[in-house]
Amino acid sequence: MFQRAQVSVLQQRLQEPRRFIQILSGPRQTGKTTIARQVMDSWKGGGAHYASADEPTLQNEAWLGQQWELARLRLRDSSTGEAILVLDEVQKLPRWSETVKRLWDEDTLAQRPLKVVLLGSSALLLSRGLTESLAGRFEILPVTHWGLSEM
Repeated sequence: MFQRAQVSVLQQRLQEPRRFIQILSGPRQTGKTTIARQVMDSWKGGGAHYASADEPTLQNEAWLGQQWELARLRLRDSSTGEAILVLDEVQKLPRWSETVKRLWDEDTLAQRPLKVVLLGSSALLLSRGLTESLAGRFEILPVTHWGLSEM
């Protein structure tokens, strides 16, 4: 199975000690979800939880908190003491960045090694949320359209 270069970069970041939220950002249909799923499939660090905010009926802060709590449960059940949470299309949730900031800071304070990956297709909404609430808490991994060598 083909893997884009971002797969190995994200795998490497997730093997490092928890420091930053990893952001896969780019246009629609560039492979962000595929990259995240390939990383989850090869994840040796323990539990993993994936959730997508693409469903319009799920667009609220409570849903985001529930997904985070499910990932915390995976962390507690993990044999390695590590887990990852992947949230797809996060920019579709109202006040997503404030909620992510609060939950990330709670985990930091509690020294929970939950690693978080956010995926978003709207650069404007994703950037606005990042700059308003998550300054100093994230690293962006750009996902662009396929290059000639990948085709």
